[in-house]
Amino acid sequence: MNLNERIVKNIIEYRYLHDTLNIINIAYGIDDNYARCMATSIASFCMNNNNKNFCFYIIATNLSNETKKNLNVLAKNLNIDVVIYEIDNKFFKDMPTVHVVSLAAYFRILLPIIVYNVDVLFYIDADIICLKDASEFFDIKLKENIIAAIPDNEKMNRKRNDSLKLKNHVYFNSGVLIIDVKKWNKNKISNRIVTVINKYKDVIKYEDQDALNMVLSKKVRYISKKFNCINLKDIDVREIVLLHFANHPKPWNRFWSLNVINNEFTKNLYSKYEEITPWKNCPLENKANLKNMIKWIIKYLLKFMKKK
Repeated sequence: MNLNERIVKNIIEYRYLHDTLNIINIAYGIDDNYARCMATSIASFCMNNNNKNFCFYIIATNLSNETKKNLNVLAKNLNIDVVIYEIDNKFFKDMPTVHVVSLAAYFRILLPIIVYNVDVLFYIDADIICLKDASEFFDIKLKENIIAAIPDNEKMNRKRNDSLKLKNHVYFNSGVLIIDVKKWNKNKISNRIVTVINKYKDVIKYEDQDALNMVLSKKVRYISKKFNCINLKDIDVREIVLLHFANHPKPWNRFWSLNVINNEFTKNLYSKYEEITPWKNCPLENKANLKNMIKWIIKYLLKFMKKK
């Protein structure tokens, strides 16, 4: 993939931000399947940080006209800027997708190249919601580092570091990244990540996340898991700032109740913020094959067995 070629096919701008001072720049990478939850994520940031000015950058592919219309409505209702970069998928046709993620997972590595005119970019996975004032998160300084990220769990840290042969490295989850855009581009990080992905296809399991860890080792500021909480056991729920619905089934799926993190605290969190979006009356998705259903049910039963 030649990152010097033209990547962006089209730019769509919905600009309703009244105050252009001290803008916080947040970015997502999605296809149409994740537009709904991304909109919910955006709404959660706005509702819990209503004294801040937001511009949301979206790298996307195959967005429907209805999705674009809904995002315009969302931007207008929340008084925010939304800028959509529609990507030519041919740039990713030879990239491996060996894990249960879509091609859109690669979009985050393009963000600093495309959104090059900002100093700091906050990358957020579309299935993350903000639960409270995030000022502490937005105020994090990178110092000499290129990114800030959150350490993954001990099992992932051990397994991925062994597989990738990373020494003295703390493996991080790429669902939340704070990016120094100028340092990223100066060091040609996007090109280096693509090179690593193609060179190490046989050992890479989590596509761009593995490559990010390989390329940016020793250039990361590690921050609290409250800024990317995946496992509720890791932290007091009262401290969580950003909650990551990384596990399946997702809260917008009709089988959400089978998710191991579904409890009294989490069960209505997603729907609370989706009610603020144009997707509020959409029916829950019915996506589930037999293999996934069996896996979800087993995990669900194991969760209750551990409680006994």
